[in-house]
Amino acid sequence: MLQLLEESRGDLVAFKLSGSVDKQDYAVMLPVLDEKIKQYSKINVYAEVQEVDTYSLRALWDDLKYDFKHAADFRNVAIVGDKKWLDWLTVMATPFTTAKVKYFEPAQRAEAMQWAKADAV
Repeated sequence: MLQLLEESRGDLVAFKLSGSVDKQDYAVMLPVLDEKIKQYSKINVYAEVQEVDTYSLRALWDDLKYDFKHAADFRNVAIVGDKKWLDWLTVMATPFTTAKVKYFEPAQRAEAMQWAKADAV
């Protein structure tokens, strides 16, 4: 499930993923990202990932295609979660984007939000 967070303002898109994540979740999120990119050229992203049970292959493929297409449109990407694979994902994504991508533990939520907002418009 995808939930846009109230902190989403200006060039910051903040959202939480939890439970089952599928193609419909990306159908909601991608237009929001597209609109912000149109409006600001470069955006910041805060993504909180909590207890994601299912991450469908189709949703993952759509996510990867979107990331590659918009690799230069992100400034800061903060990923918050308690799974070590998220840390691994941030390391693996770095060569494919000009964005600064950083992983934070759940206890660092406030720090992650501030970091994501850095250089905001």
